[in-house]
Amino acid sequence: MVISSRRSEFEIIRDILIASFDGAKKTHILYRTNLSYSQLQDYLSFMIKAGVVEAIKKGSSEIYRITEKGKELLNHIEGAIYCLKGQSKTL
Repeated sequence: MVISSRRSEFEIIRDILIASFDGAKKTHILYRTNLSYSQLQDYLSFMIKAGVVEAIKKGSSEIYRITEKGKELLNHIEGAIYCLKGQSKTL
C-alpha cells in the first residue's frame, strides 16, 4: 500500500493548532495552513466545539488560540508523527 502525499486530517489539525499557538486571526491561520476559506471554517468550527481552539473577540475581529486541551492534543499528534517518522512510505 502506498501512503498518499496529501496531508491527513490529523496533520491539518496539527497545522491549525501550531498556527493558533500564540493567537492568530483567521487570515493568518489560512495562509499558514494553506487551506481554502471554507475548509478552514469547517475545521475551526469542529475544533472549537471539541474545545481545542477558542475564539476570542478583540475589537471588531476574532483571534483564535489553542487551549490547554489543544496543547495536549498537539503533543499526542506530534508524538504519533515522531513514532512513525522514518517508516517506509510503502506498507
